[in-house]
Amino acid sequence: MALRVLVADPDEDWLYATKEFLEKQMYVVDIVSNGKDAQLSLYNNSYFAIVLNHDVKNHNGVQVLKFIKTNYTNQRVVMIFNSNPEEEISDSDLAEYEDDLRKMGATEIIKKPFENEFLAGTLEGHQGLTDMISHLPRSKEVSDEEEINGDDADYSSIKIEDFYSAKAVLFDIFIRLSSGRYIKILHSGDNFSKDRIDKYKNEKKVEFLYFHKKDRRKFIQFNNWVTQKMLKNAAATAELKVGMLKNVSEKFIEEVFKEGLKPQVIDQGKEICESVYQLIEGEPSLYKVLKSFQDFDPNAYTHAFLTTLYSTAIIKQFEWQSKATIENTALACMFHDIGKMKLSKEILAKKPGDMSEEELEEYQKHPEYGVEMVEGSRMINISIKQMILQHHENYDGSGFPHQKKGKKVLTLANIIHLADEFVHLMIASDKKPTEALRMMLGDKEMVKCFNSTIIENFIKVFVDPGKIKKEFILPSNSKVLKKTG
Repeated sequence: MALRVLVADPDEDWLYATKEFLEKQMYVVDIVSNGKDAQLSLYNNSYFAIVLNHDVKNHNGVQVLKFIKTNYTNQRVVMIFNSNPEEEISDSDLAEYEDDLRKMGATEIIKKPFENEFLAGTLEGHQGLTDMISHLPRSKEVSDEEEINGDDADYSSIKIEDFYSAKAVLFDIFIRLSSGRYIKILHSGDNFSKDRIDKYKNEKKVEFLYFHKKDRRKFIQFNNWVTQKMLKNAAATAELKVGMLKNVSEKFIEEVFKEGLKPQVIDQGKEICESVYQLIEGEPSLYKVLKSFQDFDPNAYTHAFLTTLYSTAIIKQFEWQSKATIENTALACMFHDIGKMKLSKEILAKKPGDMSEEELEEYQKHPEYGVEMVEGSRMINISIKQMILQHHENYDGSGFPHQKKGKKVLTLANIIHLADEFVHLMIASDKKPTEALRMMLGDKEMVKCFNSTIIENFIKVFVDPGKIKKEFILPSNSKVLKKTG
């Protein structure tokens, strides 16, 4: 069953063009040009989302928004602003007004002009899993395979053995023949064919499947749902649970680095952090995986996932740990290097030891750049921002960007820093976790960068928790953020 959308805008030409486009995206679309008709449509129909122009007349956008909040509390509303160069509104005033609109019930605020594809992506980003499945054009058959040409940059990959699907395929699935050449082996809406996947896996030895990057959010949403189910399955191994969480976390981090911090993207991140908490809290044999885990690629997404995994495992060793602390730290880990997006490709291609003085100075600003990038998001709290800012501060004062020392270094940030350096060492040296741990502990200069109690609890990560007696010890001379909600 197609999702129904109401679009209210005073520009009738734009209305009809938008209706035509969204209907091609399989939505049922109602259009109105004034606020009164929008309220009447809401009274007579149920909608997945309302696209509401702030400047509609005969009940303006704010009046309609208040009407929706009063009568349809959970209704999704995408509020549109018209660009008007003659209006001189400061960024701070506009941000404050947008905040007021969100309090009134606006789910998201976008500004004209924009492409219809952007609006479609915004609507899709607010679809839950049930919405996605109901929105699919369903087929009882399995469509024929189809060879197509495409830009490699438009595709994302997943190992074939790690691919999961609902009974109806949520998005097109491809195999790659060569650069720019693909075969679509599963079509969106088809009944899932395990036989077809197995044919390519077992007979043709295909290692990776591909999907369009525009479908990455669908992948994340579905696979996090599967992961949450698997985390509750006592029969599932810790290795399987970690592997599934790795796949969905890496695609989430890829989405953030490629598409930015959109509200619906952050929502997905928080759901993944809930899964991280469930794994850390409920998997007694996790330490075995952390001792031997080597399924990683030398890329930023794998690095961020492993930093998340080891940071939260360290926090679990402290008695003051809580669900909010673990989830906030997990989100900070996923975003900890987002500031590197502002660095040049030339700097990113070098190791810090190979950089010039000017390049190193610029590189060491990336924690501050990261905070700047998340500053406008009211969904990311001050604790997360401080962890991003301080994730390179050293306990002995030799870190950056502000050379904080001792108790001035936040404990959670120092934990992330330790996990970050450990993952760097593990990947660069291609060592098993326990071997990398021995290398780290043997480096006196590196050890001085971290609070000793954090290091002690890091060692416990690799030990059977049944053999550890926990003590309520706060890291000495260190500041702990207790309020992280």
